[in-house]
Amino acid sequence: MAKSPRTGSLFDAPAPRVFSIDPGRPFLSDLAEGLIDALGDALPHAEIFFPTRRAVRAAGDALLDAYQRRGVNAALLPRFRTIGDIDADELIAFAGDADDEIDFAPALSQTERMVTLARLVAARKGVFAGQENWPAAIAAARELGKLLDAFYTEEIDPAGLRQLDVADAAGHWAKSLEFLTIVTDVWPAHLREIGRMDAADRRAKLISATARRLMASPPAHPVIIAGTTASAPAVARLVRAISAAPVGAVVLPGLDRSMDRRAWDAIDDAHPQSGLKALVDALTLPPDGITPWPKSGEGSARAQLLTLALRPAEATDDWLSLVGAMTADDKGLAAAVQGLSLIEADNEESEAAVIAALFRETAETPDKTAILVTPDRHLSRRVALKMRRWNIVIDDSAGVPFANSACGVFLRLVALYLEDPGDPAVLLALLRHPLFDLGPDRQVGARAIDALDHALRGTRPARGLAGVEANLTASNRLTPEVQAVISTLNAAAADFPSNPAASFAELFDGHIAAAERLAGEEALWSGDDGDAGAALLADLAACADDITLINGRRYADVFASLIAGAAVRPRHDTHPRLAILGPLEARLISADHIILGGLNEGEWPADTAGDPFLSRTMRKGLNLTSPERRIGLSAHDFAALAAQPRVTLTRARRAGGKPSNASRWIVRLKNILTGADAIGAADHSAKWLSIINELDNPDTVQATMRPRPKAGPGRRPDNVSVTRVEKWLRDPYSIYALYLLRLRKLEEPGASFGAREMGSLLHKVFERAALETHFPTPERLRALYDFLAPEYGLSAADRRFWSAAVVESFAWFADFDAERRQQGQIALAEAAGAWTLPDIDPPFTLTAKADRIDIIKDGRAAIFDYKLNRVPSEKQIKYFSPQLSLTGAIVEAGGFRTIGARRVASYAYCRLANRKEKESENALVQAGDDAAAAIAEAADGLMALVRSFDDPQAVYHSQPRPEFTDDFGEYDQLARRKEWGAAEDGDGGDE
Repeated sequence: MAKSPRTGSLFDAPAPRVFSIDPGRPFLSDLAEGLIDALGDALPHAEIFFPTRRAVRAAGDALLDAYQRRGVNAALLPRFRTIGDIDADELIAFAGDADDEIDFAPALSQTERMVTLARLVAARKGVFAGQENWPAAIAAARELGKLLDAFYTEEIDPAGLRQLDVADAAGHWAKSLEFLTIVTDVWPAHLREIGRMDAADRRAKLISATARRLMASPPAHPVIIAGTTASAPAVARLVRAISAAPVGAVVLPGLDRSMDRRAWDAIDDAHPQSGLKALVDALTLPPDGITPWPKSGEGSARAQLLTLALRPAEATDDWLSLVGAMTADDKGLAAAVQGLSLIEADNEESEAAVIAALFRETAETPDKTAILVTPDRHLSRRVALKMRRWNIVIDDSAGVPFANSACGVFLRLVALYLEDPGDPAVLLALLRHPLFDLGPDRQVGARAIDALDHALRGTRPARGLAGVEANLTASNRLTPEVQAVISTLNAAAADFPSNPAASFAELFDGHIAAAERLAGEEALWSGDDGDAGAALLADLAACADDITLINGRRYADVFASLIAGAAVRPRHDTHPRLAILGPLEARLISADHIILGGLNEGEWPADTAGDPFLSRTMRKGLNLTSPERRIGLSAHDFAALAAQPRVTLTRARRAGGKPSNASRWIVRLKNILTGADAIGAADHSAKWLSIINELDNPDTVQATMRPRPKAGPGRRPDNVSVTRVEKWLRDPYSIYALYLLRLRKLEEPGASFGAREMGSLLHKVFERAALETHFPTPERLRALYDFLAPEYGLSAADRRFWSAAVVESFAWFADFDAERRQQGQIALAEAAGAWTLPDIDPPFTLTAKADRIDIIKDGRAAIFDYKLNRVPSEKQIKYFSPQLSLTGAIVEAGGFRTIGARRVASYAYCRLANRKEKESENALVQAGDDAAAAIAEAADGLMALVRSFDDPQAVYHSQPRPEFTDDFGEYDQLARRKEWGAAEDGDGGDE
């Protein structure tokens, strides 16, 4: 039998027993002390209801701390029960009594409800313009779920939608009502058919059943409900039942009993006290009839300041007199602002850095605690990441989106790979993912992936992975280890159904089987994210058959949408004294330092314009709560937390790349403080912004000098191509990096097909055509082009883009080739030649690959180089681009062995695309004596250049001529050009 409470306790008062703990007081600590005093040995037999699970955990700690302060080291705790709340992102399942649980059908899981609603949306005629769009259907299903939650939580029959008259409203609202037959007709019928209940409906009915049970048969043991604003009707009935129980009590959070009657009567939905006012009115109690909890009722200067700042709009005409009265008692509001800080940062990044610094300050203070409270999940994640710079892991109640966790990212990559195994970017991301199984010898596996990495660079390979395998085989780089990785990838792809008619369930099963094959089943489902993923995917597997009409090529998008709402919450290794909470979870929680972040309008409080299905008028006609009611609940959270002894309020002046508006609560508070000349005592923005700037500023700054790598003995290239001579002249550092350091820039995987690729493709087409015995026609060129294009990664879209330029180029080449064959014969196409310069020690070889060399009728050579778009100017050729003149030197030296040494009659650059009418504007030609002179000058210039770098003191400068700077040098990052270039202010530096 439960023991009775102590004589003279709080429970001796007549029912209804309703108490309040004032804003600014440590709610759970005061509650624990009062309950121990009032109930004594009967406390372990008590039943206590709290709004959230976090409050339950914190209440247990508060009771144990209270016992320890009394010298009791071990104690039995009462039975805690969680109610849940209308604002919860995920509805908390209320556990009713066993008899009540039996009376109600089981609830659908949130995942099953979302999938079923998405199926109903996707099946609607005319939705999404008749196109398959399951990701959009899932998004709509989530919004429909929120509407259903509102109906069930507020106990409003959705059938009321049928009676709404929207004849005078905009036409889309009538369409919205037609769409909402899913809610009024289809969804209830579906639940009846399967014998299940909506979780929100079941929760409301269980709470109501508990209230009826308490009213009909009041328990002998103590029953308390604490910390709730009873915003749902079922919870309000439970509050009424507990307040009337023989040993029952209601403890309200932060009822403002100091508010005058005029202000109380003027409270609207957006006011912090609106929820409590509605509850107190429902209990038929006057605000002064609420009993203060022990240690409460003393009030605080901060709470009075907040009451004044957040006063109802209709009662603000006497603001000046009230502020005057307050400042008369508290000069400069010194007591009210003590412990209060306001920090307005420049942007979200700066705000997160300030909060992280405040957390660091608390972490360095023994036994002190701090919490960040914000509804802005982007801000909370920024702060959590910034704390990693000090190796501090924060308990973030929102967790990490499962889709962004290691397991979630891997599953998404596998889905993308299975949809399109030939996508190099996806394939490389999958291979580089930490969960990808490298095999028993990780080093060997890593080398195999490195080899695949190099093979996948550049444009998308023809035939995907099979094409990569063929290329590696042709180049003798297909090692057994690389073959093993390719075989594993192919086996995983085989797990995924290729049948276009495969169901989502079959695609889902194939996807998970492939993921387990590529990662290993144990590794994939390990850790916090693996546990969360296993639970989520088990729910998805149970309802996979409900997802219909999915095209396999859209599977990855649908899968990403399905897992978008899940989160991973770390369970271990978080800092014991720091936490990040949402406003709902922070209710009733206390800390030495409370930081309220993201205080911008539209974020906290949230934007009120958010219902995609119902207008304000329609919501009012259904008796659904107004959007302002949620603002009132948010305002209550803000006011309760801001009344704590040490509080920091933060916001970003710019958010999302544009100026932001401060929260209405901040604006009102600043107005009061400015009017009382107290803003300077509260605004600590300058101090903390200075601190975070100092965190990233080094003690000393040393200017970065431009690199000066010297040739040194033997540090000159022994062979360079004619195309690289231009780089040597413009940017010697690139020659140093390429030939001496042997560094080559990696291409992007799956790079877009561009001018370089088209140039290479046309070069190959013209090479093949030139070597044929008959004159190439445009039709023959087109056939060669079509045959070769797949090997160069030309997609259908790229083909259409380049179509006009290609046709133009084929027409030009057919005429060009016919004309050249009349003047002589083609000798070489895409041929390699080399010339070792005389009198150079150590030896130096110049190499070239000639696009085309003809032998004209007098035996001399004519050299041609194809440029896709732009040919170099005469000035560029003279100073920096001696490509063809040096090729001519190789020809005259006999470097192209098949044609022997011979004089050069001419050389020309030929433009392939975007040609103009005049040939002279499309080809730069040197012939006769001019060509001979240019060849001799280029050869002499090259010998002088090579000899200059035989000097050990010669420096490989990075782009030493500022007037000819190339802004896109391949080695500029290695040379740290932006750093020293800024230091020299663009003057080019020394040479």
